[in-house]
Amino acid sequence: MSEGSEALGMNGEGRQCTVLGGPFELLVQVFMAAAAIATLLYKRHMETPPRRSWTVWSMDCSKQAYASALQHGVNLFLGVEFAASGEASECAWYLCNFAISVGCGILVLSVVMDLYGRCVERYGLTMLRSGEYGTPPSCNPWLAQSLIWGLLASGEKLVTAFAVILPLHSHLDRVAAFMERPMTEYPRLELVVAMVVGPMLLNALFYWIIDSIIMRRQANLHEEVGEVTGGGGTDWNLLDESESSSISIGEPVSPGMRSRSSVSAGAIEAQGNEIV
Repeated sequence: MSEGSEALGMNGEGRQCTVLGGPFELLVQVFMAAAAIATLLYKRHMETPPRRSWTVWSMDCSKQAYASALQHGVNLFLGVEFAASGEASECAWYLCNFAISVGCGILVLSVVMDLYGRCVERYGLTMLRSGEYGTPPSCNPWLAQSLIWGLLASGEKLVTAFAVILPLHSHLDRVAAFMERPMTEYPRLELVVAMVVGPMLLNALFYWIIDSIIMRRQANLHEEVGEVTGGGGTDWNLLDESESSSISIGEPVSPGMRSRSSVSAGAIEAQGNEIV
């Protein structure tokens, strides 16, 4: 047996795959986090200008990181507990929980965040508008939104667990055991598939969609480019530095610009020059 095969657990001993077994398992989880960050970086790169500033982007992503850490802990706990009383391994149960969380989570959180946004607007809770952190961005709105998002994400996980996972536990156990059967003799390879390959693909979908849900809507970003703040200037904190630098800071903005949702930086500057 080659050293590479042994490194992946291809030793023929049939050891069961575990999610918290040692340094290799922890390294796999670090790689999972790195893959999630890379997805969000690529998504920001693909955003239609004006992009979120790095500060706003970091605040949005930190909310996801906080909620994801909570859900990751729950998935690990459920994977260990279900594997102790079932046929499938911890890794198989982790991936099963993860897949269900992504599918149900996107649906549930989309509906919940839509209702949340309506309530915020109806009662004028400006500080709780998702993706808005003030000018300049402040920690207080970010902290409040992070706590609420973590609560909503954890609530979604509980709903999914009690409505889907627990009632279908025995059926899911058989499905998970069947799907992992080709890799039962290679526990580390199974760990990589269950906690890197599978979650990386699912994470890319989940983070991409959820980031679009919790970020400030693009239409609002365009409106804010023409908004006049309390200090009489444009809300520069919403713009990427490369985009905000093309607008002359300090020039007034016409009130008529407030109603335009797709005005460009160059148009703002031209409109400002017409005002005496």
